[in-house]
Amino acid sequence: MTTATKPKPLKRDKSLVPLSREHHFGLLFCWKLKQGMANGTSFELMRQYIDYFWKNILKAHCQEEEVIVKRLLPKDDVNSIRLHEEHQLIAAIIELINEQKNLNTSLIATLQQDLTDHIRWEERELFPYLQTVADPEELADVGRLLEHDLQEPKDEFLPAFWENKKVA
Repeated sequence: MTTATKPKPLKRDKSLVPLSREHHFGLLFCWKLKQGMANGTSFELMRQYIDYFWKNILKAHCQEEEVIVKRLLPKDDVNSIRLHEEHQLIAAIIELINEQKNLNTSLIATLQQDLTDHIRWEERELFPYLQTVADPEELADVGRLLEHDLQEPKDEFLPAFWENKKVA
């Protein structure tokens, strides 16, 4: 009796590592939102944080990914289309959060879950796909561009509501 072995995961191409680092930062943002909801943080404070993170970190990250994927994949590639649509959805959810007069946890929870799922998809499916189909020279060029353009994100939002425990 033989057992099927799982294929080894594809090692992340060094050209995409800067984006993976930013993905870690995005997952930390999602964790902070989840903690904020668990701690009973005011919706207004969480809205301010979401707006801060979008304007200072996430929006530019999404734009950078769009440029890279357009460079590496054909326009009609299903993964390219999915990336663009999911980025539009995330932007639309953030816009809704910013427009809501009476915000509740459901929109924040939706953003937190959708962004987490999106990042996981990019890491587990999109990046391995890019590494197998993209021209190696183009991928290397993208890596040099990312090294030059991307800076380590800084989240300097205060107060750090995710650290506070819910008051009984």
